[in-house]
Amino acid sequence: MTYAGYILGFPADTKESILRDIEIIKRELPLDILEFFFLTPLPGSEDHKKLLAKGVWMDPDINKYDLNHRVSHHAKMTDAEWEEAYRAAWQSFYTFDHIRTILRRAAAIPNGRPKPILSTIGWFKLMTDYEGVHPLEGGAFRLKYRRDRRYGLKLESPFVFYPRYGYEIVTKAWNYFRFFLRTRRILKEVLEAPDRSTYSDLAIEPPRDDEFEQLSLYHATSGGEAALARKALGDSIRESARPAAVAMSATPAQ
Repeated sequence: MTYAGYILGFPADTKESILRDIEIIKRELPLDILEFFFLTPLPGSEDHKKLLAKGVWMDPDINKYDLNHRVSHHAKMTDAEWEEAYRAAWQSFYTFDHIRTILRRAAAIPNGRPKPILSTIGWFKLMTDYEGVHPLEGGAFRLKYRRDRRYGLKLESPFVFYPRYGYEIVTKAWNYFRFFLRTRRILKEVLEAPDRSTYSDLAIEPPRDDEFEQLSLYHATSGGEAALARKALGDSIRESARPAAVAMSATPAQ
């Protein structure tokens, strides 16, 4: 299972560029699971120290510094746009069409694991869609207790809390069941597809000699261009060092 993380909110990011990059990732990288995080100045980090010294606003609620909440402002996105980009990123990667593509890639590999991959995808999608938490903070059943309130918040009436809690349980269980049925149909189609073993797409094709020139991953994003620049520099250093290494190996021992 191939698993990766993606940080949202670097200085050059916009909602449009984030969603564009996710489409490139879906098309060109064989990732089974992708999780998203807000760029966060964690207390104790160098980023937090610098922002604090500059007097830049950061959320005073330390509970929000979990990488899943926005705790600062962005230069190019409003607070609402940044938060919407975070939600849209999850929705964009875990579409049913892309879930089918992920499963087809896994099923085409002799030792692929489409069933465990689908289980993990389900966990990630259901937590973000219906629980409103990061998948790493979610589980199979959400426990809530009426008297568990943060300091300063009023205790709710049992006639309000328990009916709402019961409604949430029933609604989420129904949505979970619908998701299970739909994805099981997708899995069955994938496993029984006549071209299961011959399926291929750009992400799982063997590497090509010209992939650095052809793939959008390396040209449509600032990170890709930076990676190419580093690669070019490394190639140049190795190329310039090669004659010296050859000359040294040809020098007779004294």
